Amino acid sequence: MDFSNQLDLLNALDQPALSDQKHESDLLTLSFLQRKGVLRPIDRQWVEQLSEKAGEDRFAVLIAGALCSAYLGEGHICIDLATLWKTPPEGIDRARFYRSFTAEGLDSVSSWCELLASSTLVTCVDECTGPTQRPLVLKGTRLYLFRYYQYEQQVLQYLNHNMTVTPFDVDANLLATLFPNPIVHDHVDWQKVAVANAASLPFSVISGGPGTGKTTTVTKLLALLVAQSLAFSESALNKPLRVELAAPTGKAAARLTESIAKAKASLPLDDRIKSAIPEQATTLHRLLGSDFGRSRFKHNKDNPLHLDVLLVDEVSMVDLPMMAKLIDALPSHARLILLGDKDQLASVEAGSVLGDLSAGIENAYFQPEWGAYLTKLTGENLMPFARSSAPPISRALTLLRTSYRFDANSGIGYLAKSMNAGDAQGVLRCLQSDFDDIAWREPVEGQKSADIGTLAKGYDDYWEAVRVGKNIADLYQVFSRYQILTAVRQGELGVEKVNAQLEQYFYRRGRMKDPHVWYPGKAVMLTRNDAALGLFNGDIGLCMPDESGRLRVWFLQADGDFKGLLPSRLGEFEVVFAMTVHKSQGSEFERVALLLPLVPSPVLTRELLYTGITRAKSEFTLWGSRQLIRTAAQTQIERYSGLSDALWCR
Repeated sequence: MDFSNQLDLLNALDQPALSDQKHESDLLTLSFLQRKGVLRPIDRQWVEQLSEKAGEDRFAVLIAGALCSAYLGEGHICIDLATLWKTPPEGIDRARFYRSFTAEGLDSVSSWCELLASSTLVTCVDECTGPTQRPLVLKGTRLYLFRYYQYEQQVLQYLNHNMTVTPFDVDANLLATLFPNPIVHDHVDWQKVAVANAASLPFSVISGGPGTGKTTTVTKLLALLVAQSLAFSESALNKPLRVELAAPTGKAAARLTESIAKAKASLPLDDRIKSAIPEQATTLHRLLGSDFGRSRFKHNKDNPLHLDVLLVDEVSMVDLPMMAKLIDALPSHARLILLGDKDQLASVEAGSVLGDLSAGIENAYFQPEWGAYLTKLTGENLMPFARSSAPPISRALTLLRTSYRFDANSGIGYLAKSMNAGDAQGVLRCLQSDFDDIAWREPVEGQKSADIGTLAKGYDDYWEAVRVGKNIADLYQVFSRYQILTAVRQGELGVEKVNAQLEQYFYRRGRMKDPHVWYPGKAVMLTRNDAALGLFNGDIGLCMPDESGRLRVWFLQADGDFKGLLPSRLGEFEVVFAMTVHKSQGSEFERVALLLPLVPSPVLTRELLYTGITRAKSEFTLWGSRQLIRTAAQTQIERYSGLSDALWCR
């Protein structure tokens, strides 16, 4: 939507009608909701613009539209009017909320929906017989902005189509070659099942926590598809399989590139097949051909991507609009394989696609006929996991259930599992146990800032590497071993304050001459896409001199090479000795320190802490109070959408 045109605010929306002046203290207004922080200025301006153009002045309609916009800003695809009727948004007095609707003759969510259905601003899906361009869409009690309803329907239509197709042929002998060692008796090789499942379908999702072998699994999947394609192309003189690898960020793409290269080297296949397996990943923006400054992409339905198989890693970070545009750009014959950890933080933008797709993945398993098919193909006994109640989407999903990184003696593994389960007591027990790989630092009474001296020691190896002038590849490796993560941006333990304090600490110890200018060792993260430079939001650069001694900022590319740019060429960026948990997705570090704020914050959820914990491979330190840890473990992110119900509630 274009909010750029600022219109004069409508007096009728700011003030009650003259005859209602005596009730002003009882009635809500859009200006009041903005002052209370329920609405952003952009939400209010947008709905007032619509009101002026359409002649709609009923408050119950306007507040619904404004809340729909406001909730979109918080990551929701829609609002559920039934939920809002029972529990008004935080910051609104319940009695005042209901009195405002009673003043317009509304006494239930049904009457609210009936009023919306009569508005020229709203299309009622249940009654719609053709396309519409009205700005709001009502489906049951869910209210959407039109464009986001379209995005959701694009994804749903794609899924519904691909859940009914005839499975592809899979070479069982080749599958057995890729998995030569049987799993211990009474255990299922879920990696083998995932490969067989995904190879049989045009659309599949493979989900798993850290260390469950997601990359190993998809590398074997690609090997199977490539080997089958090579055998077929030799006999039929067809072109070899065109495979593309992608991830939401440059960091995630570089990590996928490195992981695929390592995994395919150990495959029990000849070099001809291995060499045909691609290993260079790109970002989704680069893949689709981003149009700088716009939300359009070069590749779409009219100009589809040139590929046969697309593998997308770190799908938890992919928002609904991006997923819809990705699907729109796929050629009709292409396979789409999605890979990610369903329990990580959802995307920063609107939607939780991976979460919606895999909402019931732990217990759904397979429909009986699909379980029988996979049992025959893999030799694994999957019939105990057959469920007649499993919805059609379940056959496209496989959950990797065994972690090979964290064993029973791993504190990080136990902590992540407890946090993911919402077991606050288990989390605290783990933090107070004697695990070698985790530590807990509770704030002392009266503490008002971070312990910068202790946190900064984690970068001692990095500054030594800067001092001796290590090459940029080695320096990047050293820098990536340790990372400070924060839960919030502002505040005493927010990323902005912590980074500023770290730079001052390094300055006082002679690491740099002046923290306000570019210096060797300065680490930055881009905060905005720059298609002209081929760099994107989240890319990390390290400042070091080139061969002539001129300072450049070096960025790791998806192909493993480094690009050095003059600092003056960079757009928006921030120092990144500390980063938010959101920005850390798609990355792993040997050692992680996670800082929780000193006061409660709505961002503290089990998904955020789980994501922060699972960024660490060997050491994890949590800085936070007992009460905030307990609260986070018991708080889950909830995002409104219709996708999960459409797939799982049938």
